[in-house]
This record gives sequence, C-alpha cells and structure tokens, in this order.
Amino acid sequence: MLLKLKCLVTTVLLNTILLYSFAQPLVEVSSNKTSTIVFPASITTVDRGSRDVLAQKAKGVDNVLHLKAARVNFKETNLTVITTDGTLHVFMIRYSDKPGTLTVNAHGNTPSESPASPIQFVSEMTSSELKSHVENILNNPSGHSMKGASHFDMRLALQDIYIEGNTLFFHLKLANNSNIPFHTDVLRFYVKDKKKPKRTATQEVSQMPIYHYGNAFVINGKSTEELVYALPKFTIPDAKMLTIELMEKNGGRHLHLKIKNKSLLKAQPIPVD
Repeated sequence: MLLKLKCLVTTVLLNTILLYSFAQPLVEVSSNKTSTIVFPASITTVDRGSRDVLAQKAKGVDNVLHLKAARVNFKETNLTVITTDGTLHVFMIRYSDKPGTLTVNAHGNTPSESPASPIQFVSEMTSSELKSHVENILNNPSGHSMKGASHFDMRLALQDIYIEGNTLFFHLKLANNSNIPFHTDVLRFYVKDKKKPKRTATQEVSQMPIYHYGNAFVINGKSTEELVYALPKFTIPDAKMLTIELMEKNGGRHLHLKIKNKSLLKAQPIPVD
C-alpha cells in the first residue's frame, strides 16, 4: 500500500512538472553564445526575473530579442515580454554551456509556448505619426536640459520629456568632448528600486522604445548627436526611479541618468510648427 502511494505521489509530481514545462517555454542561454527570440510583433516591454540574464533588443529591428548569461550556472528564472499586438509572452530561462538551440520563434501556440494572454492597448501610433512628432520636437528645442551626467569628456543629457496620447518622448543629447570616438554598446531605459534592501534582490523592468530617431551607435570626437526615443507611457512608484544607461563598447565611459516620477509628470505637449 505504501509503495502504491509513493508511486502515485511520484506520478502526480512528474505530471505537474510536465504541465509546468508545457505552460512555460524554456530558453537556454550561455555566457559565450547569444540566444535569440523572434516575436510576431514589435517588443514593448521586457521584464527579467533576474539580473543574471542580459536582454537587449536587436539593433535595427523591433521584434528580435537577444539573450545572454551574465554569469555561469545561475538559478533558473523567467522572462516576460509584451508585444505591440497585445500578447504576453512568458519564458523560463535556464543556463546551459551548450544551448540546444540559439533561435526561438515565439509565433503561434506550439507545445513550446503557452497560450497567449491578450493585453489591450488604448492606442498605437503609426510610424509616420511618430516621425512627425519627432520632427516637431527637434525643430522646437527648449534650449535647456532637465538632467545630465558626464564622465571622461562624454556627456548624456535629457533635454525634455513630451507626451502625446499614450506615448512618452524622451529628447536626449549625446556630446563627445574628447577626440576619441564613442562606440555605444548599450543605451537602455529601465525602472529599478531607488535603494536596494539588504538581502533582497533588485528587480529591473526594462522599458522598450517603440520608436527612436538619431545615431546612437557612434559619436565621433568633438561632436554631438540628438536622439528621440518614444516609449509607451508609464509612471513610477515612489520607491523606484527610471534610469537611462549609456555604456561604451570596449571602454570605460559609462553614464547613468536617474529620473524620478516627478520629472515624468512634467512631460509637456509636443510643440507644433
């Protein structure tokens, strides 16, 4: 009788594990290889369950996400991605020295992906509308900056924040005051805790741009670049802040802008020519 009971419990546990694995598709990542997830629509937001997973949207496209391990043998975690078609994608992320596959297709409800959970967005601008708003921002500069950070003759400044419907526009200016070109490794927006409590993991929630204008890849010596990033509107709880992070590829000029919720609430209507 006891043996039958043990067998029954084991069977239930195995079924539970199988159902869980079926519900949450598994993506394996490595520290020396890049894993890629291709989505059916543009990526809006990315939420990593752990900082041990590095996530970055592919340059030049809006529906491809690159993943890499920040350290080897990290504890299994999850990744949540929302796309502009209103779909919530959830993945389990596991470390592997030799990932079984380096490309995951998030299209459809295959056995490797759970049924999609629809999320309705209030509105969505077309590319031409976004471009028109960006042109109005650049043609009507305020002439001042809200916040700036400098390091080794490199400066990142937030000129202004604008709001149009359900979209926030961030006007940035990058200035390279040295003679050495600055090659960008990462320029990203994320929300995190203002202070990290002891023995508590800090969670970062990436805010993925839906549109951007300007050259953020290379800032030549003694030059400036103006950028505009459009993000779905959001506000920040009191205990958190928005960080705009600019990292140099193969270099040490790393810049961070920390923005509080009160700055977001000062977003202005987009000026019109």
